[in-house]
Amino acid sequence: MNPNTTNLRDIKKMRLERHWLQDRLAEMSGLNIRTIQRIENGKNAGLESLKPLLLILIKKKNWNRLEKKKNMFRML
Repeated sequence: MNPNTTNLRDIKKMRLERHWLQDRLAEMSGLNIRTIQRIENGKNAGLESLKPLLLILIKKKNWNRLEKKKNMFRML
């Protein structure tokens, strides 16, 4: 398995790492909360459902990393 691959179970892990409720992720992604629940429970999901979730979760992760770098440069 490719280590860069995101497992459906990872979506729940990423959401919990950000201390987000399912309804917040549903609102941010434009998906129904029931869709979020099904995906987190390992049910099949189409790309049209996974894409907005991953864009939100990965974008936020990269955004936090960029913010840390920006703050480091401000200290210099």
